[in-house]
Amino acid sequence: MYDLFMEIWRLFGKLFPGCIAMLIVVCFLLLGIFQPLEWMTYNTLFRLRGNIDWNQQIVVVTIDNKSLLEFKQFPWTRTRYIELLNILDTAQPNVVAFDIIFSESSPDDVALANAMKQHGKVVLAEAWDSQGEPWFPVPELEQAAITTGHIFGPKDGDGMIRKVQPLINGIPSLGIAAIQAYATFTEIPSLPNLEEALWINWPSQVQQMPHYSFVDVVQGKVSTDIFKNKIVLVGVTAPGIDVLVTPFNYDPPTGGVYLHATFISNVFGHNFLHLFPSGAWIILLLLAGPVWGLLIVRWHSGKKLGFCIGICVIWEIFSLFMLKINYWLPVAAPMTLLGMTTGIVIWQDDLNLKAENQTLYRLANYDSLTQIPNRRRFDEYFQQEWGRMTREKSSLSLILCDVDFFKRYNDTYGHQAGDSCLQKVAQAMSQAIKRPSDLVARYGGEEFVVILPNTTVEGAMIVAEEIRSQVKILAISHKASEVSQYVTVSLGIASIIPVSDIPAEFLIKTADEALYRAKKAGRDRFCMITAEDLGLNR
Repeated sequence: MYDLFMEIWRLFGKLFPGCIAMLIVVCFLLLGIFQPLEWMTYNTLFRLRGNIDWNQQIVVVTIDNKSLLEFKQFPWTRTRYIELLNILDTAQPNVVAFDIIFSESSPDDVALANAMKQHGKVVLAEAWDSQGEPWFPVPELEQAAITTGHIFGPKDGDGMIRKVQPLINGIPSLGIAAIQAYATFTEIPSLPNLEEALWINWPSQVQQMPHYSFVDVVQGKVSTDIFKNKIVLVGVTAPGIDVLVTPFNYDPPTGGVYLHATFISNVFGHNFLHLFPSGAWIILLLLAGPVWGLLIVRWHSGKKLGFCIGICVIWEIFSLFMLKINYWLPVAAPMTLLGMTTGIVIWQDDLNLKAENQTLYRLANYDSLTQIPNRRRFDEYFQQEWGRMTREKSSLSLILCDVDFFKRYNDTYGHQAGDSCLQKVAQAMSQAIKRPSDLVARYGGEEFVVILPNTTVEGAMIVAEEIRSQVKILAISHKASEVSQYVTVSLGIASIIPVSDIPAEFLIKTADEALYRAKKAGRDRFCMITAEDLGLNR
């Protein structure tokens, strides 16, 4: 049962990075954080994809700068549109769809209505204002039109329209209304599902589709044969009036009439964008992160990063390919999921490596019984501090400590009790030192050693007495001791200002000699030997 639990735990550890990344990405999706990134990649992919052909059954008559300069003030009188309809009437059959809302009454409404009836296939626009109030054409014009269509297109946060609702409250979009009017004299392709929003597939820069200036058309500079058997869209493209941003036209933008031109082109070309079901993306998010994390967990960091970058590039290329066949795939979320999973796996590897290094360091430098530095760490640190005190010309003190009659303790209470005794003594000694630079280490058997940098013999005596007191406070029973009924320690202190011509081992031997004197003097005490006692540092 334990083995099964450990296997499950190890598997969870491998799945953990992908699961965390998946949860973060899901939260980002719910908060809409990825939306601006997806819009950016959407625009970039369109430009990388390049141009596709506009449907040639559509022509746009533009109310552009040239027309505004010629005819001056805008909005124009109805007379201008009557002139246009008279020209287009000579190029029958065609459908004329105005991306202009004639909601204000005019003395020329009757004349314009007559021109619309004379043409017979005019589609007018209607819309809603920001409060949801409808803007309808004036009744005379609405009755003269073959049909009307809404021009509502919700803009995303970056100002671009990416989808159109073909039917709102039973009212078709201007593009659908124009196509239905077009069907009265020619065959049209099957219409998409009008109950669902349709995602626009922008073909190219709008300048590449057939378009003509309003003023050129009414002045007879454009052959009327161009408009025969066509859907003629009329709308404003002059800057600042009806702004439309597309992936190909964003600086400067173009006019809103090209939204309807694109919509109609998509209908005729059967090339609206398709999105994969949201359920498929939920499954992808649930699986991709954990599976990717499980796959790369054993790879080295360079390979992890290399494959992550490679997969992201492949996903971008695949998304571009799918766009060419009219499928829009999200890019930011999957790439973030892969990148975040890879990053967490690498971070987890780094933590594991640090933990392993820390474990190895402790195994190499700490005593397994007492959990204080061992002899190896003592030798290393002692040489380091000897050199430092030599440079700084400062005192270095050393205390050697021995548990009194420890062999008898082991013989009396057993080795397990002896081990416990050493652990408690080591902890008491560690509590007796206060500075980070001081070091308590196990020197061997029942012997301990304390390194005290920048410490004179007076300071070392205070530490030694503190150690002796802390051990007494433990009150570890020791019936076999000849000096006390509790465990006691003897300590030898040596202090010197190191110089280059004296070996570091000299201080250890001196402390050992001091310890020998403490034992000889009756134990449970400390003795000291200073540089002055040895005739040094004078």
